[in-house]
Amino acid sequence: MTSFPDETFLSTVPRQALPSETGEDGTVILLRPKILSPRWAWVLRMMKKPTYRVKLDPRGAAVWQACDGTRTVAEVAQAVAGVFPEEADTLQRTALFIQELVAGGFLRLFQHPPR
Repeated sequence: MTSFPDETFLSTVPRQALPSETGEDGTVILLRPKILSPRWAWVLRMMKKPTYRVKLDPRGAAVWQACDGTRTVAEVAQAVAGVFPEEADTLQRTALFIQELVAGGFLRLFQHPPR
């Protein structure tokens, strides 16, 4: 059984794939279309609320903001550890959260920083 996160995952570069906005109180809100298929994109124009709004907690917001397309997963975890030094197991938690954001289509992973 391999351990997570492995070196391959830690060396990938996460980049935001969907838009976000910052609330008046500084919270980060991710915006995800309810329909991702381009084939059905026309339906979005007919919907009153075409996007899901995912409000992040301060730790999630720190991860999201650090995923700027220039840092590896390991570097993102280091940045988050700098913001939340009192929290234990930052690498594991950050890697799992990034994995969830990728699965939800919020982030994309690259082997090298995109140009």
